[in-house]
Amino acid sequence: MTKTEEILKTAATKASKILHMPLGDIDPAKLLHMYSCLSVLFGGNEKLMIHWLSTYNNHLKFCPGAYLTSEYHMNKILGYLDGMINH
Repeated sequence: MTKTEEILKTAATKASKILHMPLGDIDPAKLLHMYSCLSVLFGGNEKLMIHWLSTYNNHLKFCPGAYLTSEYHMNKILGYLDGMINH
């Protein structure tokens, strides 16, 4: 593992702990991207970020927290969050 990969995994592990979820098989770069988006959208309010992840989303048609290990679903989540920030 390179130093960059090590730093990325360490940061993703910290973000996953804040969000009360194990990093496991979640892509560290995508998790950090998602965490950054949620932080911007919810002003860093960790309770709201956790709530968003654990609640069914009508636009996505699934609960985001249940599909973080799926590349397809994670890309949908990130596209949705990026769109919310850039709207």
